[in-house]
Amino acid sequence: MKQRLITAAALMLTGLVLLFFLSPAPVKESDQGLLVVRIWLQDDEAAVGKWLKKMAAQYEKETGARVYLRASSPEEAQAALTGEGDGPPPDLMVMQGLDAPLLCRGYSLIIRDDSKEIITPQPTSALFFRPTLTPGPSPTPGPSPDLQSITGILAPPFLANALPGCTSVPDPLAAFLGGKAPAALLTAGQAAQLPFGYRAYTLPDGGGLICVNAQAFSAAGEQLLRRLQQRSAQHLLSQFGLYSWDPHHHLYSGDDSLRMMIENSRK
Repeated sequence: MKQRLITAAALMLTGLVLLFFLSPAPVKESDQGLLVVRIWLQDDEAAVGKWLKKMAAQYEKETGARVYLRASSPEEAQAALTGEGDGPPPDLMVMQGLDAPLLCRGYSLIIRDDSKEIITPQPTSALFFRPTLTPGPSPTPGPSPDLQSITGILAPPFLANALPGCTSVPDPLAAFLGGKAPAALLTAGQAAQLPFGYRAYTLPDGGGLICVNAQAFSAAGEQLLRRLQQRSAQHLLSQFGLYSWDPHHHLYSGDDSLRMMIENSRK
């Protein structure tokens, strides 16, 4: 009888040990209810992605959500918009041509002028170092140029009809540096890379400000979109050479005269 009791106790103990090791581990409280927000970006301007990455990091700190940002192909973006994609759509899509305004990219007409001094980019401060460069003259335009006298204007595809005489090229800056034409439609950041002098002009009726839009596919995406449209988020666009979707929100001053000129062109 004693031997049977010992055997039964041993079997019971073995069962308890097996139950302990085979039972699934409890889910940690911090792992429960984690909100994941997915952003798909379809835009060839690297600055847009950099701003979104910065804002995603801020949003994660503010809300505790997890934000995933990835580039999407035009085919993926179109499939998500039409509901024909294989997987779930993103929470937020960012690209040109959607419903909600998010930010603007800015372009101006740059005409090569070797009689002008080369414009040195405005220096930026760095940790433990003081800026030493002296900025060159501001790119203030003269009278409106005679477009008929310009033999060619290099332009990105989405600005091919912005002015008469535009030629669509994949990389206007590279073609302009290669001497393919005397003028090009460039961003202020691209103009700062030019090794020669130039004259800068805005496009009529704010045509040089190209809107990048967004569309939410979920409540989480809508909440993030509202956060990105707020003034505090829009103010950070100036760190990446971009412009606010709100025409009343001015980001640039005389310290960055070319961007200020582009920004004011939509008044």
